Amino acid sequence: MSPRGGRRRLFQDRGVDEDVAREIRSHLDLRERELVEEGWEPGEARQEALRAFGDVDAVAGACTEITRSHHRAVRRAEMFEAVGQDVRYGVRSLVSSPGFSLVALLTLALGIGANTAIFSVVEGVLLEPLPYEEPEELVWISEVNQRGGPMSVAWANFVDWREQAPGMEALSAFGLSTPTVLGGAEPVQVPGATVSQDFWSVFRVSTLAGRLTLPEDHREGAAPVVVVSRSMARDILGSADPGAVVGRVIRLQGTPFEIVGVVATEFDFPGGAQHWSAVERTPQGDSRTSHNWAVVGRLGDGTIETVEPALDAFQARLMEGVSTDDLAYMAAEVRMVPLREELVGDIRQPLLILFGAAAFVLLVACTNLASTLLARGTVRSREFAVRSALGGSRRRLVRQLLTESVVLSLAGASAGVALAAGSLRLLRSLGEGAVPRLDGVSIDATVLGFTLLVALITALAFGLLPALRNAEGAQANVLRASGRGQAGGRRRTWDVLVASEVALALMLLVGSGLLIRSLAAVLDEDAGFDASDVALLPVSLGAERYPSLDDHVRFWDGALERAGQVPGVTAVGVLSNRPLSSFPNGQVALDGDPSKYGDAGYMVASAGAFDALDIPLLRGRLFESTDGPDAPHVVVVSESFADTYWPGEDPVGRQVSGGGMDNYWDADPPVFGTVVGVVGDVRYRALERVAEPTVYWHYRQRPARLRFGGFLMAESGTGAPSLVAPQLGRVVRDADPEIPIRLGYMRDVVVDSVGDRRFMLFVLGGFAALAMILAGVGIYGVVSYTVARRTREMGVRLALGSPRESVLGLVLKGALRPVVFGLAAGVAGGLALSCILGGFLYQVDANDPVTFAGVTLALLLVGVAASVLPALRGTKVDPMIAMRAE
Repeated sequence: MSPRGGRRRLFQDRGVDEDVAREIRSHLDLRERELVEEGWEPGEARQEALRAFGDVDAVAGACTEITRSHHRAVRRAEMFEAVGQDVRYGVRSLVSSPGFSLVALLTLALGIGANTAIFSVVEGVLLEPLPYEEPEELVWISEVNQRGGPMSVAWANFVDWREQAPGMEALSAFGLSTPTVLGGAEPVQVPGATVSQDFWSVFRVSTLAGRLTLPEDHREGAAPVVVVSRSMARDILGSADPGAVVGRVIRLQGTPFEIVGVVATEFDFPGGAQHWSAVERTPQGDSRTSHNWAVVGRLGDGTIETVEPALDAFQARLMEGVSTDDLAYMAAEVRMVPLREELVGDIRQPLLILFGAAAFVLLVACTNLASTLLARGTVRSREFAVRSALGGSRRRLVRQLLTESVVLSLAGASAGVALAAGSLRLLRSLGEGAVPRLDGVSIDATVLGFTLLVALITALAFGLLPALRNAEGAQANVLRASGRGQAGGRRRTWDVLVASEVALALMLLVGSGLLIRSLAAVLDEDAGFDASDVALLPVSLGAERYPSLDDHVRFWDGALERAGQVPGVTAVGVLSNRPLSSFPNGQVALDGDPSKYGDAGYMVASAGAFDALDIPLLRGRLFESTDGPDAPHVVVVSESFADTYWPGEDPVGRQVSGGGMDNYWDADPPVFGTVVGVVGDVRYRALERVAEPTVYWHYRQRPARLRFGGFLMAESGTGAPSLVAPQLGRVVRDADPEIPIRLGYMRDVVVDSVGDRRFMLFVLGGFAALAMILAGVGIYGVVSYTVARRTREMGVRLALGSPRESVLGLVLKGALRPVVFGLAAGVAGGLALSCILGGFLYQVDANDPVTFAGVTLALLLVGVAASVLPALRGTKVDPMIAMRAE
């Protein structure tokens, strides 16, 4: 424990060689004397002694190492004993102050738990390798049009890439859908993919049972076969044995497919797919401007830097003979990115921002605890002085105090891990659909290692400064006087810590305030429809039971008629795509002239869909019962469509034709529809995306898009769509028992459409609220301690006639000074950091003065409240009692 002991060990270590040499010389001298006494000549006796002893250098080296090893063992034992003593003393010290310990543990649990939870998400989403063999070789390939916009890949382009793309080991195109699956206990919609040949080679997937699709399965007209996942075999098809489902026939969208293989449960690419079939069974055409496919590949002997330019050049040669009047569908170049980057999407920056916010919370917690430990050290100053007087060095006291901090931090980290485990469940529910790969996030060994590292760094962060200051105070003779100068030094330190807490909390509050205003601006946008009272039911009809378009029309005629008779339903309709989801678009011809093109989204709808969603009719009329399959085709266009293509003119009576994936576009001549009405714009992509020109076709005249599914929508006259939704399900089930029933509500669609913003706002807002609470607690603690230390001074002032208001003002002036400095620093930091949030803000300036002023005022009020309470308590003390106690 003493410095002298440490120097003695150091001297001993340095003298090991001399000690061993001295011992060996003594042994040789003794043996030499014995031989001389026996009659040997001195020189011969020396030689005999050396011969009998052996290799002196080897023995000396071995003895030296043994001695040093012994010394190291002794030092380790002493160190462990000292650490054990420090830990035991630290635990006793914390147990003896349960109030302080509980508050400190809660503070650390919140700070470390927040960091652990967010790091779990960052590690699982951004850092964890993709669950495929050699995932770094996997790439995502897409096309870019001549306007710079991203596109999916045209099938004809993909086929040529697959045959001639340089530097690639394998390429595959795929499409994701959610068909109705029949073959289990009941009809159910299960996500799946149609994939091209080499899909399994790209991902190097093996089977649990059966086989994968073979080249002969990827031929036009081949027998329909399907590969399913282990989870689908177990959960949907009810088979615990993967091999038992091989050979079974299931129906996908009405078409029978034979199951030929089962892959592992963890493979679910793309997008949670549970079954895979061959896309080449049906002809895909040779168009180079129909961009319908996603493409993934595995690099061979090339890299993205070498393959992408070569593929660009190859694509340019392919497009030389292609002509189109719309640059939006002309592939100008190829974009290739790592598959991980594509899957993670735009969530990387938000997660890193939240990770930084969690670090800010931990810093606030550390500054809070540092100020608390300083105050607690003052209370323990007599203890430290006694230990110093008894020979305890400053280094020894610092080590003891740091050990207490480490014990406290590790205990807080343990509670933080438990808190993070619970928080992950909440984060998964909030981030569902907004954060990719979130389902696989867990607290693993990497996360626990991170938490341990954070705990140790945190112990230093909040414990080192108080330990140094308290040990420094122990060196002084604190038993001698009140230590006014020392208290002044502590006061300056407290001011810095409080100002830091306030600044960090304000920066977090600025970020959450900006996101709140941004989300409010998004939700305040006019989506073009009313989602409050609409129930919806997705319906997808199988090709086997509904082989013709007339069959689809008859189903929807009957479903709409029966749904309209449900009590409480005021309007019912069908729409091929619900708002805030997808937006199929393409070229449209105008005014009966196939050479006059435009670009628009196209929907198939009934008149009731506009009524159910409260989409306003601005001009003309909606669809009517007389607009049947044999009547002249009619269309309804959106306001933006009319303003874009017929500005200042009456659109009613004009003509439009478009693809819509039916045969009317290719007819000779093309079939045009007459515009009979104009309706309000609807935001089909997102609330923050401007509504795009849209054309609505009557479902009875252009039903082709309903082959891919439609949405039955019903407006509840009572404003409670949950009352009519079950009856909609019964209507559809009575019409066709093989249709899965998945009821939903448009208001949930609106909420889910802002899921990414909601996730970020909730997490960052929670961190900001936590930081503000910790800052308030820190201010309260510092002011309380200051008031306690100045009891005598305040008693003297009151005894001499100073008004209590004057004493109160004096205390508040000192308490709020660091708060004001912290607010100023926080505003400056908020202005710098708010720019990072610029990409997530909608119609809110990153330096929005309302937000800055609001959060600054809120935090100032918290500081005032935290300061006034202990200050008032101090001014109520009896002057004589305070002076007598002092």
